[in-house]
Amino acid sequence: MAESPKDNENPLDIDGSNFNSEMYLECLLKCATLRQVMDKEAEVVTQSQFLQSEMQTLVYENYNKFISATETVRKMRSDFQIMQEEMNKLSENINNITSFSSNISDNLKESGNNVNRLCSTRQLLDKLQFVFLLPTQLNKAIQENRYVDAVQDYTHAQRVLQKYGNQPSFQSIQTECSEIICDLKKTLRERLLTPDTSASELAESVGLLRQLQETDSSLQDIFLTCAENRLDTHLKSLNNIVDSADILEWVEKCNNTLLADLGIVISCYHDLFDDKEMVNLPEFADKVMTQVFHLFEDVVKRPENIGTEILIRGLDKFFRKLQAMSEIISSESVSNKALDVVIQCIKHKATLQYETIQLQFKENLMRVRQSLASKGTECADLKDILNSLQIHLMQKVQASLLDLMAFLQNKLSFGLKSWCGKAVADACWTVISETLINLSEMVKKMSSLQASNNIPFELLLILAKLCLEMQESGVTTLHSHLLKLLEESAPGLSIDKKDTNSVMVHLSTAAQTALDSEVVFIGQTAAQMLRVSVLARDWLRAPEPRGPRAVCRRVVETLASADSAASQLFPTSIKPSSDSSRRTIWSRAPSSFSPINRIFSERIEVFSPAGADRAALSNGALKVALKALVECVRLRTFSRHGLQQLQVDVHFLQQRLSCMGNDERLLNSLLEDALASAQIRCVDPQLMEASIVDIICERG
Repeated sequence: MAESPKDNENPLDIDGSNFNSEMYLECLLKCATLRQVMDKEAEVVTQSQFLQSEMQTLVYENYNKFISATETVRKMRSDFQIMQEEMNKLSENINNITSFSSNISDNLKESGNNVNRLCSTRQLLDKLQFVFLLPTQLNKAIQENRYVDAVQDYTHAQRVLQKYGNQPSFQSIQTECSEIICDLKKTLRERLLTPDTSASELAESVGLLRQLQETDSSLQDIFLTCAENRLDTHLKSLNNIVDSADILEWVEKCNNTLLADLGIVISCYHDLFDDKEMVNLPEFADKVMTQVFHLFEDVVKRPENIGTEILIRGLDKFFRKLQAMSEIISSESVSNKALDVVIQCIKHKATLQYETIQLQFKENLMRVRQSLASKGTECADLKDILNSLQIHLMQKVQASLLDLMAFLQNKLSFGLKSWCGKAVADACWTVISETLINLSEMVKKMSSLQASNNIPFELLLILAKLCLEMQESGVTTLHSHLLKLLEESAPGLSIDKKDTNSVMVHLSTAAQTALDSEVVFIGQTAAQMLRVSVLARDWLRAPEPRGPRAVCRRVVETLASADSAASQLFPTSIKPSSDSSRRTIWSRAPSSFSPINRIFSERIEVFSPAGADRAALSNGALKVALKALVECVRLRTFSRHGLQQLQVDVHFLQQRLSCMGNDERLLNSLLEDALASAQIRCVDPQLMEASIVDIICERG
């Protein structure tokens, strides 16, 4: 059997109920020193004195409370006695009053009946007097334009006239009142057709005509027609200030005039007519609101309203009013159009943003073009120009994205809406994609018009590199920046993934077009020099060679200038061969240049797509130029000295062009082909020794 908690209490606990003083004292003497025993004694004495003091205080307090309670009870006993006496007197007085009231009622009963009869007679006389004076009152109220009072007086007396209209004394009054009311109806209809009539006056007139038993169908048509005429006046006024007022002024006037009156018209329509099917009102409201939306779009497109802050403030005021109007009209089309207005404003702002970026970028390109034309490739730092263009473009796009985030402010009525967040996200991506696509189209256009517009080839290289940089990192960077801004401005907003691949394809295509155009331009420039120099010379009467011709130096300078520009922007993937590995093309026997050997040689694609590195660009231009040399050589006939002059030119080109990082195999193959063709077309095919050619080239 378990022991109770009380039995388990410690007998050594001085505060417990089972405390054993002898056991405690015995334990204390055994375990404690003399000093500890004395301290414990002092502690017990102090606690005992404290408890005794507390006990005395409690006794004194309870005694005082007991004394106060005794006095309170004694006082209440005396007060209850006084109240009992007063209640007895009050009951006696009430009984007396009741008896006096009964006596008075009995005495005045007959007099009260007489007074009631007199009051009924008085009311009847007042009604008869009102009926006899009704024509005069109606005419007076109509003359003072108190149409409401006139209708109320007539409707008030109409029941009496209908009841006693057969009496001769009332027939003339009824006839006269009917004529007056017909004139009043005519006046109210004329009032409805007046353009200056306010919306409240329209509602008042319709309400009075309804009280005069006019049908609802005719009144609805008249009411809406008159309201439309009045609202047209506001529309014309708003249209007149489209070109002069800013968006805030226009919206303020639109809200306070047209939309305010439209709200009054619709509210009055609901109050006046029980049109549960809502047949006429939605069509009327949609027609008016469509014109308002068109005017608002014209206001937004004005140059004075392109500022984001003023546009958002005006749009917010307009949207708040449209929300209130949609609740009044109960039309989904107005509500949807209000959302569409905000979305269209966001799209319009995005369009302005990327058009501005495009314009500024064109201005920067024009300055770069002028700078390249004045300084040349040798003095211009193409890498610095590229970085400047790329940084400017990225900063402008990022600033535009941040500017569009203003449409997601918490204080705006549409700022936290999911549809608004999606519209802003789409608009931001439109800015990014359209900017880069326009950049791509601009580069393609400049590439196609390079020769006719004298566009520097360095500019094409810069634009091609810019497109490649934007393709590799720019598109991803801007997309990540957009997602970060959306997360900060609208946390939790789910955005559809954007298609960055299409933009990258545009950039890649534009870059390839620019590179191909630059390669063809440089190659054709050098090819034209070589073509003219070969076709215009009489190679059968050529003198003994004294050095390379001047055209070879100009060709080398042209190709070297392009190679220098490419080396600033594009990496080199092919290292030039060392001098020890080079071989001269004339060290081979003439039989190696036979047509049979050329048949089995590797085919060279002259106009293949240019690669995005220095060697590929140089090789591309080189192929175009030297292929033109080969074809022109095949059209001429050479003497021995003419062949040797071409040998010197080829050797000079090999020496100079092989130092530019070109593919030496490609270079030697084309030069071999040119010299082999000359040998075949030569009447006395004798080449000079390699050492002699070296001396002539060095001396030249």
